[in-house]
Amino acid sequence: MRDGAGRVTIAAGVGLGLMTVLAPVGLVTLTAGASVAVAAGMDRIAFDIPARPLDEALAAFGRQAGVQVSGAAEVVAGRRGGAVQGQFSVDEALGRLLAGTGIGWITEADGTVTLLPAPASDGSSTVLDPLTVTGSRRAPETATGPVQGYLATRTATATKTDAAILETPLSVQVVPRDVIEDQGSLNLKDVYENVSGVQQAGNTLNAQSEVLPMIRGFESPGLLRNGLRATSTGAVDLVNVERVEVLKGPASILYGALEPGGVVNVVTKRPQAEAAYVLEQQLGTDELFRTSVDLTGPVTIDRDLLYRLNAAYTDAGSFRDEMEVDRYAVAPSLLWLPDDDTELLVDLAVVHEEQPYDTGIPLGTDGRPLVDPSTFFGDPDLDGRTIDDYTAAYQLTHRLDDTWTLRNQLQFHRADAKNEALRPRGVVDDPAGSLLRFRYQNEDRREDEIQFVLDATAAFQTGTVDHEVLLGAELIRQDTDFRRYRANAPNVPISNNPQVDYQPPSDQPVDRIQGKTEWAGFYLQDQVSLLDDGRLKLLLGGRYDVVHQENESDGVAAPDVDDGAFTGRAGLLYRLTPQYSVYASVTQSFLPQTPGTLDQSGSPIDPEEGLQYEVGAKAAFFDEQLLATVSVFQIEKENVAVFDNAFYNATGGSAYLADVRERSRGIEFDLTGQLTDGLKVVANYAFTETETLSNPDDPSAVGQPLGGVPRHKARLWMSYDFQEGDRAGGLDLDGWGLGGGVRYTGTSTAQFDPSIELDDYIVTDAALWYAWGGGRVGLNLYNLFDEAYIVRASDRSIAHPGQPFAVLGSLTLRF
Repeated sequence: MRDGAGRVTIAAGVGLGLMTVLAPVGLVTLTAGASVAVAAGMDRIAFDIPARPLDEALAAFGRQAGVQVSGAAEVVAGRRGGAVQGQFSVDEALGRLLAGTGIGWITEADGTVTLLPAPASDGSSTVLDPLTVTGSRRAPETATGPVQGYLATRTATATKTDAAILETPLSVQVVPRDVIEDQGSLNLKDVYENVSGVQQAGNTLNAQSEVLPMIRGFESPGLLRNGLRATSTGAVDLVNVERVEVLKGPASILYGALEPGGVVNVVTKRPQAEAAYVLEQQLGTDELFRTSVDLTGPVTIDRDLLYRLNAAYTDAGSFRDEMEVDRYAVAPSLLWLPDDDTELLVDLAVVHEEQPYDTGIPLGTDGRPLVDPSTFFGDPDLDGRTIDDYTAAYQLTHRLDDTWTLRNQLQFHRADAKNEALRPRGVVDDPAGSLLRFRYQNEDRREDEIQFVLDATAAFQTGTVDHEVLLGAELIRQDTDFRRYRANAPNVPISNNPQVDYQPPSDQPVDRIQGKTEWAGFYLQDQVSLLDDGRLKLLLGGRYDVVHQENESDGVAAPDVDDGAFTGRAGLLYRLTPQYSVYASVTQSFLPQTPGTLDQSGSPIDPEEGLQYEVGAKAAFFDEQLLATVSVFQIEKENVAVFDNAFYNATGGSAYLADVRERSRGIEFDLTGQLTDGLKVVANYAFTETETLSNPDDPSAVGQPLGGVPRHKARLWMSYDFQEGDRAGGLDLDGWGLGGGVRYTGTSTAQFDPSIELDDYIVTDAALWYAWGGGRVGLNLYNLFDEAYIVRASDRSIAHPGQPFAVLGSLTLRF
């Protein structure tokens, strides 16, 4: 029956196995032949329901479960039910059937199940009328919402739709909020440890703004924020992060110009209908002090306008001398729900960060540190690094009818970065003692970017074939203004542990580099379900981009660059059983060269192009509480530009060569989820083999691995929340939890000097917490055995030592 809140009810009962559609009153009714207690939801029943329109799927569910289904047709119209095949309880079957529809349910004591509808079929959630049910409310997972536990089963990054990870022929991993909190992660580089083949890129130590990842051996030029691009100099604070998604392999089909290794999408928290107020205080080693708040709830009585406010302040020292980070982040958002078919999300984010510019420590020719890891090299009295990052965005989603949904996104992003520092430029070996060569730099960089995206999705059938089609257009304008002054500074003996008292020149003539990039992309994608049971999934897509770039240095314009490129993607997945699937895919990428990258004739060099082949398998265990993915891939990238040293030596002029080809191939494994009640796991391993295939400027580089890429990398993290009834020595352990794990990184080389080899290392972490209804107190221990190691190095003069033993305590209060 339909109540005043517009709900659909499923009631236990006895019927005739007949579905009747009552079009005049808009009702769909099913009665089936066997009595069942839906509230109990424990008896396992054999289900065989292929993916199909939700009204048909619910009718099949009613027949096979022996329940009566009744309700308003418009609640389920335009939605598709997921496949349910195998032995499940009624509750488990409902979970599978409704996954990704935006519809949840409540099981009441009398055996009645109430469906809670939400409008958008593309996975965006909506907020429903309030209803309090003790212990039985279910919140369906969506690709943009929170995840209960460690396992996310849906993703928006892979296809720009709300897609089941188990049915997507791509390698995609999601790190939910619970993992971030249990591990005590304070920045993105820690989050990356939870995904195989991913690590922090960049060559500046301890700069939380250096959030760019290296994926499958290739450094990404930027991040995504809620599916939209973020400039490379920007900053991210985890206070408003709901989940971090990693799509491996080329993603140009959806997101345009990118490296072929993959892309990271930071999904932020959305306003919620239920009021909640969270205050967290953290204290840690090296005088770390961090306060954060998370406030959300309705603005209006009818809950058609919701808000969220996230804010954090961090003041922290470091195991590195002279280092101190001062940082604040504020992120308000509003969600307006004018009707059942429309939602408008508006969000802002501001991040400010100040810290000294830290370039680490020098290494010997054997890759070992020449000084204590805490040693600061440079002048601490210089201004260091200041970053101001601003984002303003909206997302408007509207369901036109049962087939079509429109989504429009607009984002403005500004990143200001100022750096004044002494930067090491190399090690000079001398019998009397090695010297560190310095260069003074004073830089001011601004990046402005505005992005407009319009997507249309359609779910329909052609005969027995199901389609989910995505049509999209993207327009981007980016302006950069870079002012810099650079001057050589005196060499300093490394043995002095130099904190240099450097006097910058009073006259600093500035080089000014200005750039403008405009591009448009148009894409089409179809997710096709084949065979009667929908177990064969075909993913096809293509995109065409047009890019225009302008650049001038000190008023002298470089030749404009106009590029156009088509990129495609094809994938095929076959579900051997409801729990096991195999897949294969081929994907392409492209990335335009920066303006001024010219060959000897003065002509712009063609864009970089990437091509990946991948095969893999996915498996779900323990009623889909645990998900495993194994993949084998090969990526080749060509048209990589390198400086033409021979031309420079002969003529003194600047030119580039574009005949460099690089390859990355490997095997990756990820395991995430819940093993038993309370026992959760994150495990991953990556074997990555990289190689330079050709390099006309440096033939000796051919056959050498790419710098900074470990051949082996792995992590195991497990946690356990003690359950009701767990006791130890008469002590009730309910509410307590503990976690721990190890991280292994194999040998690698310095990024720009392959002769410098970095040792492998193992780091052990642990955590302990106690949670109750109103809060949580926790303790995280990092690098328990105080392992000394080098995380990453650019060359001998810039190496990044790892964090020694550290402690973080946290107190979280929920109101």
